Amino acid sequence: MKAFFIAIALVLSSSFASAGAMKEISIMTTDSVLETLGFDESIVSIEQKFTTVEGYDLAIITMARGNYKVKGIVPTFKCVTVFQKNSDNWYDIVKTECETLK
Repeated sequence: MKAFFIAIALVLSSSFASAGAMKEISIMTTDSVLETLGFDESIVSIEQKFTTVEGYDLAIITMARGNYKVKGIVPTFKCVTVFQKNSDNWYDIVKTECETLK
């Protein structure tokens, strides 16, 4: 029974570590997108999802929607941030590219 509780604790601790890593990658991606667009976080709403890009270890698509209107249209941007795994088994941002959808 003791082994069962130890196994459960290990599974839960790895889940929390994974969630922490995902949050850090999300923060890195958001910062890169905002820097690329030249925006402050307060003027856009951001949604992210994982994707695949050939030649890279990790990629995230970010949809950024303005919290304002330009000539009656809410500006919308699609950004792709790609990562490579480094020697510390962590991810470094290679680049972020954005396009205007609206």
